[in-house]
Amino acid sequence: MEGGQMNIWRMLILSCLTVLVLSGCEISIDEPNPQAEPEGEQAGTEQDMSQDEQQTENEEKPPSRNVLTQIFEHFFEPTPEDLRQIDDEDAKQLQYLALGDSLTAGVGDEYSEDGFVGRLADSLEAWPSISEVEVDNRGKRGRRSDQLLKLVKKGHYDEELQEAQLISVTMGGNDVMKIVRKDLLNLKRDAFDKELQAYKKRYSKIIAGIREKNPTAPLLLIGFYNPFSIVTNEANEFDSIITEWNKVIEDVASEDGNACYVSVEDLFVSNKELVYHTDFFHPNAKGYEKMNERILEAMEKCGMEEKINKEIGFEEWQNE
Repeated sequence: MEGGQMNIWRMLILSCLTVLVLSGCEISIDEPNPQAEPEGEQAGTEQDMSQDEQQTENEEKPPSRNVLTQIFEHFFEPTPEDLRQIDDEDAKQLQYLALGDSLTAGVGDEYSEDGFVGRLADSLEAWPSISEVEVDNRGKRGRRSDQLLKLVKKGHYDEELQEAQLISVTMGGNDVMKIVRKDLLNLKRDAFDKELQAYKKRYSKIIAGIREKNPTAPLLLIGFYNPFSIVTNEANEFDSIITEWNKVIEDVASEDGNACYVSVEDLFVSNKELVYHTDFFHPNAKGYEKMNERILEAMEKCGMEEKINKEIGFEEWQNE
């Protein structure tokens, strides 16, 4: 109702201004020249110099606007609020599917804000192209790559994958922990190297299965960290193991033109910033906030905003 009244007032003002403009079209005012006409050669030179200075002055000054122009701009130029309203009206909903383990599930988040997934959704809703993020979080504590691969192969997520416009995956930490639990008192590098090859095949098949159902949705492939790094400040062999496993994720991401690798390995090398939950294994709320910040940084480097806008159809509206 208020918007209709505002439009009526604008039309009335526009009509009045139009009458004023039309009535003043034939009126012209010759302003008298305040300077007397110079006499003699010296006066002519002074006049030329004065004209040059005046011309330079006019070039430096922006063109003046008459009162009517200013009134038109005041009432009919779109305000920043108008532009924001246009963005809000044309913004699109984003379907976000999160697959993975306890990192995706948000285990350890004392504020119960869905870990990095919930925080990322909130951050994306601040984008002018996105009106709302519909989150489907399928993270499960303890999930390994062999388990996720079985679910993808069986078509457990077929419908969710087809509808998704953004997909994130965290996977690998529990694969490593399985080896640790199995040979806790007799850990050997060979066991990790052997399992790494199998993990690489499984991870590649998981992404291939995702792409089979959804070839275009932008992918966030998120690495994992060494939770044992807080036990000692010194670099150990386990750090290099985690780095090698993360390299698998990074390589798979580099082979997909619409995927972005996110490294979080360095965020949890110590607990000086109190990023661990009380179990000293999972992130706490602050840890997940840091993960979200890192994800947003990686998305910017990967040009993910443009990819997501294209996926939700916002780019098509802009080009119309």
